[in-house]
Amino acid sequence: MTIGSPSDHGARAPIPAALIASLPDTVPDDVLSALRLGDPGAALRAALDGHDLSSATDVLRIAWFDLLRDDHLHESRTALERLPAAALTSHPLLAMALGILLNADGLRRTKAAYYFGLASLGIRSWTERTPASERALVLSSESAALRLMGKSALSVRSARAGVAALEEIRDDRAALIGYLPRLYSQLGTSLYYGGAETTALQVFARGYAEFGEADVSSFSSLSMMAGIHALRGNMTEAASFVAIARGEPWTDEQRAMYTGTFYRLAEALLALERFDTGMAAQHLAAMRHDRRSIEHWVAIGRVEAMTELFAGDPAGALARLEELVVLRGSEGQAAANRSRLVTIRSVLHLALGNHEAAATVLRRDAGRTPQDHVDRARVALATGATSDALRHLRAIAGRTQSTRTLAQALTLESAIALRAGSGRRTDVLLRQLISTIRQSQQRTALRLVPPEDSALLSEALTRMGAADLAEIGEIGSLLAEPDRPRLTSRERAVLEVLVRSGSRSAIAAELFVSPNTVKTHMKSLYRKLGARTREEALTIAMHRRLISPTSLDTLS
Repeated sequence: MTIGSPSDHGARAPIPAALIASLPDTVPDDVLSALRLGDPGAALRAALDGHDLSSATDVLRIAWFDLLRDDHLHESRTALERLPAAALTSHPLLAMALGILLNADGLRRTKAAYYFGLASLGIRSWTERTPASERALVLSSESAALRLMGKSALSVRSARAGVAALEEIRDDRAALIGYLPRLYSQLGTSLYYGGAETTALQVFARGYAEFGEADVSSFSSLSMMAGIHALRGNMTEAASFVAIARGEPWTDEQRAMYTGTFYRLAEALLALERFDTGMAAQHLAAMRHDRRSIEHWVAIGRVEAMTELFAGDPAGALARLEELVVLRGSEGQAAANRSRLVTIRSVLHLALGNHEAAATVLRRDAGRTPQDHVDRARVALATGATSDALRHLRAIAGRTQSTRTLAQALTLESAIALRAGSGRRTDVLLRQLISTIRQSQQRTALRLVPPEDSALLSEALTRMGAADLAEIGEIGSLLAEPDRPRLTSRERAVLEVLVRSGSRSAIAAELFVSPNTVKTHMKSLYRKLGARTREEALTIAMHRRLISPTSLDTLS
């Protein structure tokens, strides 16, 4: 589903007279009559029956979204499919419309891609002399088609050009294009999926500003802003947009269909910040869409999995997520989508205690974004490799990152500092963490640390005057307790002496064995602990309760 999904707009509204008046004098009377009756599908079919492809294109320009929720979509699709490829290439809006109608049917998406390709081919032959209103609609449609085909960079380029075309229109903008705010929404969506999130939010804001609550098509931009801010961890901003989206003139149908997807995701994420998994599940269940074709499937899958994880079912969450990936076929295996799912996949494996699986997911799918480094740091901390965890967190210092990533990074770094003991640096980190969480109202990061760190954080937050946040520690970590390595009696003996001395000869003398034997046992011990130094081995052993914390008082 994408631009103008057939099922996401609600009841049919009359086509504004100003839009009909903008049509050229060459449009046939039967086409005009159908439009005046509010039946764009009949108008399109009348133009196609008369082999008047220019008039058919004009119908699309003023009634694009009305057409795609017509009661007789099958008839329109059949009429468009009868056109030869050459005709569709020379009239790219018709090719685009046919591709979108086919894409709504999950079983015909491959054929839809063919018509998107024809549309893109035709668009490249258009010149700058084409009216800005038509260029904007064509470029918006092209960006949507490229987005669906996984060509994000090209999609962003078309979207930027579409925004520029819209800005060229100075006079009577609403009389040139039907549902102008919706056009901004589609361009913003292409920018968002192309990685230009900041620009996308600006375009959504522009689309909403066009008419605000005076035009129901503004809801799509409002919904997208709410969801994107929630996904990024800006829960205060998300809550403000959600509050608007809950009221009139928006309808329950808008909030349930494609246009309301990101609104529902925002509601679910806000509920999770209150640890209300029941309410989050209700919002997710309220969405009505085809999981085989909706383009927002990755975001839906992430929030569904997080909700099930919060509800205490990480195994079910992982199974449901992988089922969705399989359902999407090759799209589910695309590198970009695996990258978008790497955080939730690694967290779910950690919640199940599958630390090696979490590390494998990261090696396969993670890149070098700040969130990727945070994900690696979380796995490293869960396995006791604190130096590796700190190295990954230092790699993102000074880099731009979302509030969600920042909160997780500060939580992990605070946990590492607390493992080493309280101090000035630890208190500075804790104050920064508290300020970030209070400002963003994004608390879930405190539950994405190993259980022992969750307890330490709870105590430290209480000491820092943040007892309300410390309560999260009582709710508990979402991650599993790390497995304790099975040490032999000799390895345990070496570990006990290692607390008092790092000298191989001293350990050998105390245990009455040769230095080479000690070397063998230490190598095996370090491997099982995942450590590289004596200090790291002792820290890991303490956090896995293999030695007492008080034993480390003897460390030099």
